[in-house]
Amino acid sequence: MVTRIGSDVLLMNYVHVAHDSIIGDHCILANSTQIAGHCVLEEWVRAMGVVGVHQNCRIGTHAMLAAGSKVAQDVPPYAVVSGDRARLIGVHEELLKRRNFPPETVRELKNAYRTLFYSKLTREDAIKQVLAEQSDSAEVRQVVEFIANSKRGVVGRERG
Repeated sequence: MVTRIGSDVLLMNYVHVAHDSIIGDHCILANSTQIAGHCVLEEWVRAMGVVGVHQNCRIGTHAMLAAGSKVAQDVPPYAVVSGDRARLIGVHEELLKRRNFPPETVRELKNAYRTLFYSKLTREDAIKQVLAEQSDSAEVRQVVEFIANSKRGVVGRERG
């Protein structure tokens, strides 16, 4: 394998992208972001600075890693994560609005995230429910497929 950086990517000061990692198109990695080996950052990912990503992690399209986050598990598409051992904050609404996603798509993603991460259902049952209710949404299917195919596990939600 080889390290690949997509087009229209901004790597700010002191960013490190280790061996065999893939950075998708239109990503922004702010100062002192450290990407370990064998990571995949899909398109439109935002890492807000002093972020560490553990090896073999996958970061889904349009995800945002808040400043100072330490990412040890996969981050699903359209998510915002934050903290030491990054936890899910919610859907990255601002970027979706800036990229002209329809409001209905944003609502569908928020509903799917609510079921997948904040309900008391098992992950398997939550996936079934989301697919039963919102299988028409390509973005929701993308999130479900990402979660189902995760090898490291997916970040959890904040407790509280």
